[in-house]
Amino acid sequence: MFKLIRKHARKALTASLLAASAIGAPAMATTLSFTPTAASVAVGGSVAVDVRVSDLAAGADLGAFDFNVLFNSGVLSLTGYTLGAALGDLSVFEALDASLGNSVSGVFNLAEISLLSDLAFQQDSFTLATLYFTAVASGSSALSLGDVVLGDAFGNAVAADLGGAAVSAVPEPQALLLFMSGLALLGAVRRQRKQ
Repeated sequence: MFKLIRKHARKALTASLLAASAIGAPAMATTLSFTPTAASVAVGGSVAVDVRVSDLAAGADLGAFDFNVLFNSGVLSLTGYTLGAALGDLSVFEALDASLGNSVSGVFNLAEISLLSDLAFQQDSFTLATLYFTAVASGSSALSLGDVVLGDAFGNAVAADLGGAAVSAVPEPQALLLFMSGLALLGAVRRQRKQ
């Protein structure tokens, strides 16, 4: 039942934001980005990445968001997320987590709707969500945002510039050292056999 409510709430949010933008609602210039913008983690290790909104105009607020986070699932596995508190406290129903999660491999949907009538407490920069990744293989994964819909407390669309990030997964030093030692031992055995 709760999934059905979230699904309908998300559809209503998207429809109202698209309708508001279609009738020429004023758009505010904000930035949606990742922090850190670059990170390196050992294979098997974890890294946390924040999705942040910044450059909200004075007196402006963010009442809802819905977007996809895209990443290379061959390098990273998303193990969890937490939503920030700037749209309201989820535990006391000041906000609704309408995230759909994984729709396909390498795409994760995040969405939240504030149920508060006054969001004046918001700063001009804050964390929307923190994503937790585990490196599953060596390589590099770009992080990017897609299908972004942002709205203020009145349902007006909020325009945003989008930033990206990259996470590099490198073999653990111990594994690399063990691999190099094995190669050296193999070379020594081959040299001894030739003599």
